[in-house]
Amino acid sequence: MRAPAGVSTLIKTSLAASLLAGCAADTPEQRFERWRGDGREAQVRAYADHLARHGVAAVAPLSQQLRSGRNWRWCGADEFALPPRASWPRSVATLRLLAELRAAGLIDGARIVSGYRAPEFNRCEGGSRQSRHMAGGAYDLELAADTDGARLCAFWRRRGLATGFGLGFYDRRRLHVDTAGLRTWGGDYTRKTSPCLRPGAVGAGSGAAL
Repeated sequence: MRAPAGVSTLIKTSLAASLLAGCAADTPEQRFERWRGDGREAQVRAYADHLARHGVAAVAPLSQQLRSGRNWRWCGADEFALPPRASWPRSVATLRLLAELRAAGLIDGARIVSGYRAPEFNRCEGGSRQSRHMAGGAYDLELAADTDGARLCAFWRRRGLATGFGLGFYDRRRLHVDTAGLRTWGGDYTRKTSPCLRPGAVGAGSGAAL
């Protein structure tokens, strides 16, 4: 027996709403908690404790810091990845730099979208063979629409040498940050397209390792 048209429509609408609600509830933070709870609690806690001992635990949520990259589904990888313990000091150094950038109001509203990448995932993600993401302490950021790139460049020129600031611009809304040495690059991954280089600017390395 067929349900009346009105009842059938109501059922379909309710099912669609339930599915949409389920999708909306599946946030990156919730996926991170499931990933951490799948036998990784002790390792993640050790990493978080290391950050806390060095005063950088609050710079960004772990669900952002440990995000592997954008193409994790396509690549069949985990959405999150814990960097090797030997690389944790590099994470601390770059998180300190991010804290300094935040304190200066230069990356308000930004979020980390890629941190440590295992070599296999880095290849699938399209990263360089020398990508700093594989060594830890490198982060890709998605910027707020009103981020002032000129002020970021001014900071890089002023503080880059002291902090080892590697600053890469994928485009106006996506940024790479690490502390593996003073250098900068732009959309074609070479220094010549970096918006930070102009006559009289501080010199930088010749290439990028994204």
